[in-house]
Amino acid sequence: MERGIRSASLIHRETNIPLSTIYYNIDKLKQTGSLKHRDENRRPRVLGGKEKKAIGQYIRYNNEITLNEIKENLSKMHHKSVSTSTISRHLHKYGYKNVVPQSTHMLTSDEKQRRVQWAKKRINDDFNNTIFTDEFSFQLFRNTVRRWTKNPNQEFKCSPKNRQKVHVWGAISVKGVFTCHTFRCNLNGSYYVSILEDYLLPAATRE
Repeated sequence: MERGIRSASLIHRETNIPLSTIYYNIDKLKQTGSLKHRDENRRPRVLGGKEKKAIGQYIRYNNEITLNEIKENLSKMHHKSVSTSTISRHLHKYGYKNVVPQSTHMLTSDEKQRRVQWAKKRINDDFNNTIFTDEFSFQLFRNTVRRWTKNPNQEFKCSPKNRQKVHVWGAISVKGVFTCHTFRCNLNGSYYVSILEDYLLPAATRE
């Protein structure tokens, strides 16, 4: 307006401000003679400094906390009524993402080191006549416990090896997959012997 432009469409073309906003301010200027917002019309910030600090503490203490739990904590501890969408926007603004962590095996540092030493010791061995066997358990349900994090690719969650319901025993050699077997019962000594007799030996004979 200071440049003498009085056409709303021209102001819109030069500034990309929505026409509805331009018409609103033109009407306001005509009625009040000013474009300043009145203090009583300003909405107070929903999240103040204390609440923002508290949310950060909640996340650092327990990054699996839910939006509803954060909302309840703010209500109880700070007497602040905040919507979950407001909390979510605040966390995303500061780089947090809500993700399901990747599952990883519960191997101790000692177990990892023993595996490395075993491989190094046998790096030049001839495995043409060797069969490797192992068993593993798979859960029948998907992990849905989400976490707040700024590094989604670095989120892992250890899962116990023998807690799940479907178990798989398998054998491999230098030629590839040898044979496999699925079962639901607990694996004990006698059942393991039956697996070797019923699955491993017949597969070895065929080879």
